[in-house]
Amino acid sequence: MKLDFVDATPMTKTQPTAPLISNSDQSWILSTLEPDQLVKAKKHRIPRRHLKGPQLLLLWTLRLYLLFMMTVVAYQVWLAAR
Repeated sequence: MKLDFVDATPMTKTQPTAPLISNSDQSWILSTLEPDQLVKAKKHRIPRRHLKGPQLLLLWTLRLYLLFMMTVVAYQVWLAAR
C-alpha cells in the first residue's frame, strides 16, 4: 500500500512574516517622510475586540461602580458647599 501526497501544504494557517527592519533603518525611513506621510505611517487601526460574557460583566460592573462613586463625590462636594 503506497500513499501519494499531492499537496503537502500544512493544515494550519501561518501568517507571512514581514522582513526585519533594524531600528536605525526604521528611524532613517521615518526621518525622510514628510509630516503628513509620517502621521499616516504611524497611524494604524486596531480592530475592536469581541468580549465574552465574564469580561462584559466586569466592564459593566466597573461602569456602574464609577457612576456610583461620581454620585458620592458630587454629593460630598454639595454637602461641603452648603
